[in-house]
Amino acid sequence: MFENIEEIICLGQGGSNCEIALDKFYDAYKISAYKRSFRTITECVQYVNMNPTTIGIIPYENNVEGVIPESRECLISPQYSNVKILAETKIPVHNCLLSKTTEFYSISGIIAHPNAIAHCQSFIKNEMPANLNIVLADDMAESAGMLNRYNLTYSIIGTEKTAQIYNLNILKRDIDNHTNLSMRCVIIGSCKTEMTGDDTTSIVLFLNDRKGALLDMVKVFVNHDINISHINSQMCETDTGKQAVFIDFDGHIEEAATASVIEELKPFADEIRFIGSYGKF
Repeated sequence: MFENIEEIICLGQGGSNCEIALDKFYDAYKISAYKRSFRTITECVQYVNMNPTTIGIIPYENNVEGVIPESRECLISPQYSNVKILAETKIPVHNCLLSKTTEFYSISGIIAHPNAIAHCQSFIKNEMPANLNIVLADDMAESAGMLNRYNLTYSIIGTEKTAQIYNLNILKRDIDNHTNLSMRCVIIGSCKTEMTGDDTTSIVLFLNDRKGALLDMVKVFVNHDINISHINSQMCETDTGKQAVFIDFDGHIEEAATASVIEELKPFADEIRFIGSYGKF
């Protein structure tokens, strides 16, 4: 399904987790396409929406904090209606402390994106100097570039891939707040997906906040013996009184059972938006 793809958009560069997922995607599908990177999820989705021969890879969820709001909001937005989830993968997240020096105890400063600082806060607080100088950067690539402006006592937060790209030393591995942290990344685009036999379909239902509505919808899946792998609801910010229900379930949109479920859900919702049917890589 990716035969005609000319370009792949990736969130971040410099060894970002999305780049690691992209390497895995290249290995799985054996495609060659020009790579372009953007600094925000919204920029990635906007570009993919406007270019039908382009696909993108963005983070969608991690196993500690859940679904990334910016990714989800972009995928359900009417202005990005061409964009669907085409495939997904999970990768382990291993943030590392990197530097040009090999001496951990000489480190006096750290350069990183605010999210990276937050994800490694326990390590920074408990194992690094109390007077540590923290310098903020937009992404891993900028962190590595900024490292050249500081002396050898400065470090960055990055991945093993970052260390390889910029020839840096890994001073400490797995400095994340949580052990066994993983990230779910998704390929997005407008291609038509093929059934793999192990597919997930994602939809969002917009419904009035009626008592018992969620239970009625779940019964539809139970009656068809279809497994729901994820369900989450939130009130719509732009439409007071309406609820958005996000559901991931087993199956592909081209399967009869999946089509029947979606048809039977229609009476419960003012609108059902299809986000994608996709396999794993």
